[in-house]
Amino acid sequence: MIDEHSVYRSGLRTLIPIKIEAATIFDVPSIKNVDDRAGFDLVLLDAGIFDRECALFMKEVRTASPNTRFALMSQSRARSDVIEAISTGFHGFICKMDPEADLFAAIKDLLSGRIYVPRWVADDDGGNNEILALEISPMERLKITARQREILYLLAQGMSNKEISRILQIAEGTAKIHTTALLRALGARNRTEAATVAAKLLGSAPQAMKTAGGRIALDKVQNVRARPWSHIFG
Repeated sequence: MIDEHSVYRSGLRTLIPIKIEAATIFDVPSIKNVDDRAGFDLVLLDAGIFDRECALFMKEVRTASPNTRFALMSQSRARSDVIEAISTGFHGFICKMDPEADLFAAIKDLLSGRIYVPRWVADDDGGNNEILALEISPMERLKITARQREILYLLAQGMSNKEISRILQIAEGTAKIHTTALLRALGARNRTEAATVAAKLLGSAPQAMKTAGGRIALDKVQNVRARPWSHIFG
């Protein structure tokens, strides 16, 4: 953990080994105090000290230890900051203002190989707080945004975040955030499981997917590549 606030570091240094079995934590006030740049499973980096030097540090660590994961810790609750962090290459965004339980859930998710974003990110889709209930009866219990509704259909096709971002003309980091939120909503452990669940739920979907902002052009979807669940789009 790299954070200039000694009290915060001290608190987590005490709590993390208690909450996360077999965890060993090293805490320093800056990257200059990090001697060993390899061998870490997770690096928690405070947003307040993130600069060009930190970016170079991340690059060095990734070269020495490709499996090391990075999470940005911040007091911000701005959705744009979360998107920027994921797009920059962080594997997660941890809000220091969130409950303690969320913090430890975030660390566990990151250590297990998942991308982590706070749950509240999914509450707002670009300023549009409208929550939609899907037309399909079994899915009425899911409360998702208009953008997540679009991504759900593409996820059911087994598409990658890169393909989703290209079709919807959004940043790949944004696609990652919404996909993570959908995995949580579906109770899926990974993308493959989420795609399977989504495909079953969408089995009776209409040929074209209607959204608050229009439709996804079917020719764009089909031109990406054929998927096992292509019947969803007719």
